[in-house]
Amino acid sequence: MNGKKAVKCDSCGVAMHFAQKVPFRIMGQDGLAVWVFGGVAQLKERTLSFDIYLCPKCGRIEMFADDVSRRFLLKMTPGTFFKRCVKCGREIPMASEECPHCEATQKRS
Repeated sequence: MNGKKAVKCDSCGVAMHFAQKVPFRIMGQDGLAVWVFGGVAQLKERTLSFDIYLCPKCGRIEMFADDVSRRFLLKMTPGTFFKRCVKCGREIPMASEECPHCEATQKRS
């Protein structure tokens, strides 16, 4: 996402409000590993960014990965969870409702 896009709530159809961009740390170590190995335990750590939207009517929360985070997560998805985009033909996650590459709406199976 390129930040602050128009998002409607799937539950009630109301325009959702952009709340904030939130960083999530993944693949790092904590606890004893950090105490024993120090910074070496964090070498694989990645920070992914997500835009958080809130529905003012029902309280539903939606999270959208930014472009860098989306590409990283797509690389981590096992191959059996992919399908081909109906428009551009690139591999996309099976549950995708729109293509992250060309933004084409996908057919529901």
